[in-house]
Amino acid sequence: MDNEKNRNKAGESRIIAFPNLGERLKAKGLDELENRNFKAAAQLFSQAREYEPEDDEVCMGLVVSLVELEFYEESKELCIEMLNKGIGDYFQLINIHLMVLLQLGEHQEMVTTIELLFDENQIPFDKEEQFEKMLQFSKRAIEDKKEEEDRQNEQISAELQEDGLFEGKTDSEMFLVISKITHINIRPFIPQIEQFLQSDEGHPFFKTMLLNILTEQEYNEEVSIIKFDEWKAILPTELKSMKETDFYKTITSLTEEKISQDNPSLFEMVHSLIERHSFLLYPFEPEGESIPSWAGAYHALAEEYMAGEVSVGNIAGFYHAKEETMADILSYLKELEEISYPII
Repeated sequence: MDNEKNRNKAGESRIIAFPNLGERLKAKGLDELENRNFKAAAQLFSQAREYEPEDDEVCMGLVVSLVELEFYEESKELCIEMLNKGIGDYFQLINIHLMVLLQLGEHQEMVTTIELLFDENQIPFDKEEQFEKMLQFSKRAIEDKKEEEDRQNEQISAELQEDGLFEGKTDSEMFLVISKITHINIRPFIPQIEQFLQSDEGHPFFKTMLLNILTEQEYNEEVSIIKFDEWKAILPTELKSMKETDFYKTITSLTEEKISQDNPSLFEMVHSLIERHSFLLYPFEPEGESIPSWAGAYHALAEEYMAGEVSVGNIAGFYHAKEETMADILSYLKELEEISYPII
């Protein structure tokens, strides 16, 4: 019986693919393509690529099938790969690539591609007029889109100015307002934003959202912010992102090193708490000298949530932290937890 098993295993190891399978799949794919059975053709060409990954006919057949099936994102990726590797007829492929970009509405990429072709004299003389028309069409499409966006932004801006930005807004309304100003020029609203950033009533969650917008829009003037009775003057263009702050990176790294291997679910809870609180506190961050105590406090809070009880002394020892300092920070974290996040 053992010999039979060994013979079977030896036989299995000698199994090989049918000879010229790639060619057979390509031939069938070309037949299906000719018969306009694009789905079957795409499947056959995809299989053929496993054997002939850079065959001109296989790759071109696949990209044509994908275009006919309106799988434009996949077509675009394959076109770019073929162009980079020099597979297929260059000019035919460029035409397909531009048609795909047109279907995707990616006019800026069309402009970039066509201008590059003109710069490198890659367009045949008899095709120059056709490509010039495509270029002008894409440029007009970009301008039209920008004009439409500008009109919409002006309308949104006028509505917000009329209604007032933040006064008397519920949390849901606040979130909606901030979502709107994310996509328009924030500068006309700077006085109202600064007033909100410095107000005691402004929720720290929304203050952080506004800071992020100022940073994204590269606002390069100093603004002041008050959170948790602390004041700070900041230049948005020089702000690190929350996850790039020294405190966030250091405490996340320390807690990951200490507990992620032995208790990944606990680490996930700790990480979630760090992220939530850092968002509320941003751009303020605790002093670096007490990182072990902060890490221990987050560990303790997460363990308390998960197990219902916790030994502060044991955890302080685990992080080589001062128990009294860690206990004070733990109390502060619980105060942060009482600040409910906006219900959106």
